[in-house]
Amino acid sequence: MTLKKASDEKFTQFNHVAIDGTIKKAYNSNNNVITKKETQILLDYFNGVPVPQEKLDKLHKPAEKILKYKKMDTEDKLELLYDINTQFTYTGQNKVPVNDIEARFMKNKKGNFMVAYNIQSAVDYDTKLICAINVVQNPTDHYQLPEIVDKAIINTQTKPKHISADTIYLNQISLAYLADNKINGLIPTRKQSKEKQGRLNKNPYHKDHFQYDSEKDAFLCPENQYMYFFRQYTNKNIDNENPKIVKRLYSNYNACKHCDKRDKCLSTSTTHKTITEYGSELKKAMMIKMEKPENQEEYSKRSCVEGPFGTLKEEYLIEKEKVVGMNRTEQKLYLDALAYNLKRLYNIKQGKQNKKQEFIDFCERTSTMNQLKLDVTIF
Repeated sequence: MTLKKASDEKFTQFNHVAIDGTIKKAYNSNNNVITKKETQILLDYFNGVPVPQEKLDKLHKPAEKILKYKKMDTEDKLELLYDINTQFTYTGQNKVPVNDIEARFMKNKKGNFMVAYNIQSAVDYDTKLICAINVVQNPTDHYQLPEIVDKAIINTQTKPKHISADTIYLNQISLAYLADNKINGLIPTRKQSKEKQGRLNKNPYHKDHFQYDSEKDAFLCPENQYMYFFRQYTNKNIDNENPKIVKRLYSNYNACKHCDKRDKCLSTSTTHKTITEYGSELKKAMMIKMEKPENQEEYSKRSCVEGPFGTLKEEYLIEKEKVVGMNRTEQKLYLDALAYNLKRLYNIKQGKQNKKQEFIDFCERTSTMNQLKLDVTIF
């Protein structure tokens, strides 16, 4: 409803929607977890399988609490333990939070692991309104773009002209989705991101300093020699649900053989330089697209996505919300997003009215000044 209001008031047409992800601490401490081994011991015990007392005595506090908790009967404990066991299979992690079994260990920006959820968001550039929120268990953002964009399209009732996202979303699933839906995706490669941030490798002969030439499908090395495409490999992905890994190789044996800088560029055991590029033709097309100034300018708008996340964390204190479960966490975040959007709409409306009044005042002042000039001229 808030998004429809913004559209009806002509505040935005949702031309550019930015996608990003962050992790939100779950209502579960890092220590309140149970291992797969302890879960199986308790399952055996409550199912009537003989379990040595010494195994029960060695249980850590969270598992021991389940064992001795008197307010839960055996059936409820078994249901909880079976749910926990399912999470081991589903997540692949060797520890499951006891208080919020759907949360997962994820790495925060400081590099520390915490029990959390991955929060995906879609934010409109023109109004900074939140268009969609998605809560997932996946610890990384890699394959989250299609689902969050679908939600944004449903909520805004329109398809954005541009979808921007950072490098981690650059993969076959994201690119195929954008191509199939005829949305102009703007996702830089890792090198393009590093270049923008001034973080290219300092070694002048590192791959970072080999410039890609799309017309020749070749890389120009620092010594002005082209490394040409010569082979492509397709490897099976470890995760069968994700696309196969495509590798494209570029090299120029003769140029490397006669180069007088080979000792700076190659190791002693290497005869020539090989550039390895990962990804399909769609990824290559995206790399070429993101070299164009107009696309770089449009992509620069995506910084707007960081504002709402900061507001939700600092003003709405979403990290301290006592909510358990993935669905409930998402429902609570939608209420937070609703409150945020209502405030944004009010501020936008007030800003428009203030600008309108300023314009009216300006026109009145100008009219008065013109009249004074006319009076002076007549006099």
